[in-house]
Amino acid sequence: MSQQLTQNEWGFSIAEDNPFAIFTLLQEVAAKSVGSENVIDLSRGDPGYGFTPSERGRRFYSYLLNLDIFFNNETTRFGRFKREHLTEIKKDAAEFTKSMYKVKVAEDLLKDLDEFILKICEMAAECGIKWDEFDVLSGVFLNSAVSGGTYLNPQGEEISRVVLAHWYRSFIATPLDHDDFILTYGASHAIGTVFKALGVRGLNFINEKSAVLICSPVYAPYNLSLFHENIPSFVLSIDPIKGDLSEESLGLANNHDGRFKAIILIDPNNPTGFSLSDDALARIAEIAKKNDALIITDEVYTSFFPKKKTIVDYCPERTVRIDARSKIERSTGLRFGDMFISRKANEYITNKILKGSLPEGLDFKSYLMQAKGPGGTHGELQHTTFVPGPSQFLGIAHMVLAEEERERYFEGVRHNVDVFVTELRLRHKGNLYYIVFDMNSIDGCTKRGVAAEQKLLDLAGRGVVFLPANLFFAKSERESADMRDMVRASVVNTTPEKVERAARVTREYLTS
Repeated sequence: MSQQLTQNEWGFSIAEDNPFAIFTLLQEVAAKSVGSENVIDLSRGDPGYGFTPSERGRRFYSYLLNLDIFFNNETTRFGRFKREHLTEIKKDAAEFTKSMYKVKVAEDLLKDLDEFILKICEMAAECGIKWDEFDVLSGVFLNSAVSGGTYLNPQGEEISRVVLAHWYRSFIATPLDHDDFILTYGASHAIGTVFKALGVRGLNFINEKSAVLICSPVYAPYNLSLFHENIPSFVLSIDPIKGDLSEESLGLANNHDGRFKAIILIDPNNPTGFSLSDDALARIAEIAKKNDALIITDEVYTSFFPKKKTIVDYCPERTVRIDARSKIERSTGLRFGDMFISRKANEYITNKILKGSLPEGLDFKSYLMQAKGPGGTHGELQHTTFVPGPSQFLGIAHMVLAEEERERYFEGVRHNVDVFVTELRLRHKGNLYYIVFDMNSIDGCTKRGVAAEQKLLDLAGRGVVFLPANLFFAKSERESADMRDMVRASVVNTTPEKVERAARVTREYLTS
């Protein structure tokens, strides 16, 4: 091991060290032991390991880049065209395409271009915007926006937000508009922005004297952010095996002496892979209204549960929703996330929840725009915080054209979960993407007396890498029960055959 996180016999401490630092050490051990090509890495929530981004989306985006070179080069610019030149633009694009590609490929790309333009015009109409083909082509090629040739709108290009609005209408009943979105460099940037805006570096709305209600287990950076900001948190416990919300913790939250200023959800949940039931969401909504709390909901995995409801529809007036394209489009390097604050939410949060806290002349959404820049919350570098053009346009190419591939991906994820659960003989049912389990709970386990660190090192030595899940659980839960043997498996990271082999190696080691 090239470095140590903690000076002990293992080089790391599950109780103390960031799990996202630990897994890099375990990856190193695995690669040295079995060769990097033989490692089965289930530690990272990265579908790019096991699934590729949409082929149709990537092929179409590469075509847009070639068209951009054709329209924008040393001798010409797309900006010379006016609306009355649309026929000329389409004719030139068709001739260029036929000269660049084989006949069948050229036909398919021109069909994709027509479909892309038509669908975006229809999506714009849903937002009350009247666009034609020229408007869409201008949005893509003017100043080489598609290839990163210009500064873009820090809120997100209008064409991208129109596509997002259409996408989210399929599972959010609350009225929404393309202007309700702020694009970010992935969900993590959105999370950091919200914490910066509401915390001591911003409005000081949540601080060491306030209380936050948060689900547990939860994506570790949330717990770590609250810890480092000294913000007291109270827990809504989720059963990592069944996905049920604890009745006891709901009762404690309802009877809490004092006000919860904010409620933080990850739904569907990371690390368990479960989504909250409609009843659970309704009861959390009651707590939010009783406390007049602001809700922050991270719903990056919602697309894997297309029939589930969202807390937005229970509390549209007080919810900030965070999402991203990375997991659903198998593109974690895309860095194309968003914050959704409906008009109703922006008005209520500005005038009720944060009344008197915001700088004069700014509403809540405008303040978030300022806070998403590097540094402070005054917007000094706000103009640089746009999601780059390549990320936005590749992202919307996937969203508009890749539905069939997404369905095959869904089936692959479901199959991998079933394979893993069956081979390890786990009791999980209904979760997707992730599985959290206690290594000591495996039937026939003989390693209960072995330290969790040693178990993870032994498994890494056999080529299987898991993510320690201990710090995904709240401090109060870790104090009442030993969570160090809990691990998270990300079963999207590889093929069904390797998922099955990883589960088999794990079971054989733990029961030997």
